[in-house]
Amino acid sequence: MKKTSSSAQLFHSSSIEETNAIAARLLQQLEKTSIISLEGPLGAGKTHFVKAIAAAMGVHDEVTSPTFTLLQSYGSPENRLNHSDFYRLQSEAEAFDLGLQDYFSEGLTIIEWGNKFSKLLPQQTIHIVITPLKDETRKIEVFFPE
Repeated sequence: MKKTSSSAQLFHSSSIEETNAIAARLLQQLEKTSIISLEGPLGAGKTHFVKAIAAAMGVHDEVTSPTFTLLQSYGSPENRLNHSDFYRLQSEAEAFDLGLQDYFSEGLTIIEWGNKFSKLLPQQTIHIVITPLKDETRKIEVFFPE
């Protein structure tokens, strides 16, 4: 996806509470079956952002990083959060074999490191880039498809 400023929202967070509020605000703009590619370096706070989205959704399950399980689903069929992670995957074939596309219509889907195999993501994917800054704050950029 081409990321342009005309389709972007920019946030800055200096605390966990601010990040939680940003996630809750963003959730209000999403469809129940939105697809999000969550991007940023190791330690940027990607999994925490997913936890914040889950909390804002009212999901009470413990949300953990799916780095080794590769795909986790939380919540109920009416309020589903699908959480995946492409970090350990080595090829598009491995990512495709997860069958993630089968989950796209079954709830909100968030893929950490989704940019690693972006060709597999639908055109309507929302890209969220979390960038840690030198002052320990986070820049959170949200790119909506045009």
